[in-house]
Parts: sequence; structure tokens; C-alpha cells
Amino acid sequence: MKKLLLAAVCAVFTLTASAQRASSTSSSFFSTEKADEGVTFGIRAGVNFANLSGDDIDLDSRTSFHVGVIADIPLMQSLYIQTGLYFQSKGAKSEYNEDYGGYDVKVEETYSPMYLSIPVLASYRYNFSDALQLQVNFGPYFAYGIAGKYKVEASAAGESAEDETKLFDSDEGDWNAFDCGLQVGAGLTFAKHYYLGFTYDFGLTKVVDDDANPKNSNWMISLGYNF
Repeated sequence: MKKLLLAAVCAVFTLTASAQRASSTSSSFFSTEKADEGVTFGIRAGVNFANLSGDDIDLDSRTSFHVGVIADIPLMQSLYIQTGLYFQSKGAKSEYNEDYGGYDVKVEETYSPMYLSIPVLASYRYNFSDALQLQVNFGPYFAYGIAGKYKVEASAAGESAEDETKLFDSDEGDWNAFDCGLQVGAGLTFAKHYYLGFTYDFGLTKVVDDDANPKNSNWMISLGYNF
């Protein structure tokens, strides 16, 4: 999956390079002139490919979602501050077989935390033409876990059982609610309104106080509309 997403990011840059060659009206590489517009807003939604990284952690990525609103604050034509508020689900999953009492037991584990996340990004902008703009974003994100569960299912010999634990409930789970990290991404805005972007989150804080140092990692593919 990571190879597929990397290929998609490469395709974005290939497209922008082609547009740069084709456009005779493109602006300078970095413009310090005042931006034509003030603060603008947009909506974003898309798919997450989330996982947990750490020492000796071998889990499968979990497909989930994100939805949010963003604000673009211009500092100059080529540099913006982008922030916003996202609701998104991260986590990971794992499937394996285990011998228990002579039975081959299939075990499925799923971690599905849900966060409110606020990115604060430096956003470089390059206008290839009036109809096509590139943006490259980098900066920290800050998130707080508001819901989510750990679910384990076991099945063998036609029988099954399951159990659930609330991740951020102090009486049940042991996950840390606060999460922060770095976010890097790139995207294209078409016709000033329509957005397609690719983003990766590098978690820097441990989601659980564990020797394995588990941290969130997450690929995002976003579609959006700018007002």
C-alpha cells in the first residue's frame, strides 16, 4: 500500500512538472508579493491508511477515514499558514493463528482510536496558471483522542467469541489521549476550488506507555473544496 501511495505522490509531481512546462503564464518560483485574497476556508474528506510503528511492532494497516475544515491564512503569494480541525480514525489491525488447548484459534485484533486533530502547517504555493496551483505543506499536528476501542475476536471449531475495551476510558483502556507529530504533504488545487492531496503523519508521542514505543503513523488521501 505504501508503494501505491508513493507512486500516487510521484504522479502528482509529474503532473505539476508537465503543467509548468506547458504554462507560459506561470509565476516566479517564490513570490513575496501580497496575496490576492485574504483568509479562505475549505472542506476536506478522504481515506486513511493508518498503522502503529515502534520497536518490534508488526501490525497491518487499517483503512479508515478523515473529514474536516481548513483555513488558509496568506502571509504572501507563495507562503500560507494552513490550519483547521479534523475528525479522523487511526489505529491498526492484526490477524494470526494460535494453538490453544489443541485447537487452531484464529485471532483478529483491531485498534480503532478516533481523534480531533489540529494541524499548523507552513504551506508553500506555486501557481502554474489560473487553473492549477501546487501546495506543499509541512508542520506539526496536535490531536486528542475522544473515542475508540480495542476489539479482539477469536474463532475455532465453528465457535467464536469477542471482547471490546474502550481505549481512552480510564477504567478500561490505557491509551494516552494526547497525540502530536509532524505532517508532510502535497496537493493540487484545480480551478481555484477543487483539491486533491496526499499527506503522511509521523506520530511523535507514544499512544501507550509501553516498551515497544507505539506511535501513530498515517497516510491520507484527501478530496476537498475551497470556498
